Amino acid sequence: GSSVFKERLRLRPSHRTMKVLADQAAASFQAIAANYSGPEQSIWELVMGKEIDIGAASSTVELAQKAGVGPGMKGVDLNCNNGGGMRCLVRLVGVDSMIGVDLTQKVVETGIARTAEEGLSDKISLICRNSLENGLPDSSADFVYSKDAFCYMPEKQLIIDQAARIVKPGGKILFTDWIEGEGLSDEEAQRFLRLMAFPAIPTIQEYTKMLERAGCTVKVAENSGRYSPAMDCYTYMLKYQAVYDAKKLLGWDDKAYEKLISDFEFMQKLAKEGKIIQGMFVAVKN
Repeated sequence: GSSVFKERLRLRPSHRTMKVLADQAAASFQAIAANYSGPEQSIWELVMGKEIDIGAASSTVELAQKAGVGPGMKGVDLNCNNGGGMRCLVRLVGVDSMIGVDLTQKVVETGIARTAEEGLSDKISLICRNSLENGLPDSSADFVYSKDAFCYMPEKQLIIDQAARIVKPGGKILFTDWIEGEGLSDEEAQRFLRLMAFPAIPTIQEYTKMLERAGCTVKVAENSGRYSPAMDCYTYMLKYQAVYDAKKLLGWDDKAYEKLISDFEFMQKLAKEGKIIQGMFVAVKN
């Protein structure tokens, strides 16, 4: 198996393979669910707000505008976390209704409660399920949306294929994700993937090819430019602003706080050097 694969790589020096986490168990669906049921979810909400992705509502509105998503449309959010993106799409973009799918029970329960608090339960529903086995009907949505969440899928093509299956012909697939930029070493990739529990990290070009393989025409595939300023903001928050809150969330464990800061400084450095970026994508199903 692997020796044949290595031989093939040797014969095709121009062929680049996606950077993959060596210890895949560390990024299993169980490991990810455990992370998001613990303090990690709360740390991200502390620095990002209730919609935990780079740029949150500001980026969601920009993405919707690029995709032509708005009133009269029904959408699906794959890996929706607590539904912050869906609430933004309904309230600020005027989308009619959304169905969100996420495999972490705790964030789905939080999402259902927050949606009810905002009086949006008639427009937004959340399902606790693996997005790859979502059970949603073929060609049923006007658009499929996701923010910084396909990073947790080991086989990115499978989640892209699901998005393409669910969306109607002529419908849009719009998402952002954490992406490999330029010059990321294997050692840096392993540390980054391990600390984020990402099984693999693609490039903009790789996602573009996956969308095309799924029968879509890619309209937008670009660096959002938001990743580095966001990492500066989050690192500053954790070091100089929300220090007490962060330490409290970590159970007053100084070692855990030191590791958190070191991890964020590492991500901030990768961001500044353009080694990790946020990709923004819009595609139309053929």
